[in-house]
Amino acid sequence: MGQHVNIAYNKKNERELVGYDEHFAPTCFREHSYRYDSYDPKYETLKYTRPKDCSDCPLNTEGICQKVYKVKITTDLRKYSAPARGSQAWKTIAKRRSSVERVNGYLKEFFQLNNVRYRTGKRAKAHFDLVTLIYNASKLAADRLGSFLKQYQIA
Repeated sequence: MGQHVNIAYNKKNERELVGYDEHFAPTCFREHSYRYDSYDPKYETLKYTRPKDCSDCPLNTEGICQKVYKVKITTDLRKYSAPARGSQAWKTIAKRRSSVERVNGYLKEFFQLNNVRYRTGKRAKAHFDLVTLIYNASKLAADRLGSFLKQYQIA
């Protein structure tokens, strides 16, 4: 489907990877993390560039440190995603996803969406549509009431 995961990583009793940081970005010999640069959808690779800390590194001139480091996402789909973990774009996507998951959890807990027991998809969809309509109407009413009370307190 061309989608990439954007969930928190569960280590599952794995050892720490040597040569990688906590966001699975490669590190140089002095343990400076490479910076995420871009994603190439054609080859499904993440491109990392040399850290700024390594600009005056003596290993840089000897050819030991790489200027560009590329990682294929398909090497481990749990660890690598586009955009890369720890980048600013990944953080904004994660915030958006967590806000949606909070609403989903609220609907499952208080509106019984985890206990839908219909044989046909039409009735289940009608139930879901009604629940989301009620949720959105209650949030709209709460927002309007809150803004009215705030206006009343100011005046």
